[in-house]
Amino acid sequence: MSGEAKLQADGETAVGLCAACQHVRVVRSNRGSVFYQCLRSFNDGAYPAYPRLPVSLCKGFEHRPSKPGLKGDSGDCND
Repeated sequence: MSGEAKLQADGETAVGLCAACQHVRVVRSNRGSVFYQCLRSFNDGAYPAYPRLPVSLCKGFEHRPSKPGLKGDSGDCND
């Protein structure tokens, strides 16, 4: 498989940093298209509303906090 095919096969890699950013809003159209809207663009014109993907470098990137019950957090309170 070529590098380009791998990039397309892995959705997170195809999107880049936006996939894990807390400042993103995923917009899905009725036709099945998916867009990644940068919420920082509302207050700072330096950020495009819909950045060209994949985003590999972004000064405003902040990792989205993990949610309880995911990856290693059983959510059980019986400890």
